[in-house]
Amino acid sequence: MTKSTTTYWNTLAPESRERWTPIEGLEGMAEQLTLSLDPDTGEYTRLTRFLPGADTTSSGGKTHA
Repeated sequence: MTKSTTTYWNTLAPESRERWTPIEGLEGMAEQLTLSLDPDTGEYTRLTRFLPGADTTSSGGKTHA
């Protein structure tokens, strides 16, 4: 089976709210939305968003080169 795909839509529009799901262990802080998934390899493309007021201090600092 090949990786699934999805047609573009506004992920932040109010009518898209039900597509976002809480991230296990981060309930009330962050949500995810899976855009595509390959069940054979486990490869996926996912969006993550942090909710207003989320305290991410316990995750430590993140930097990129």
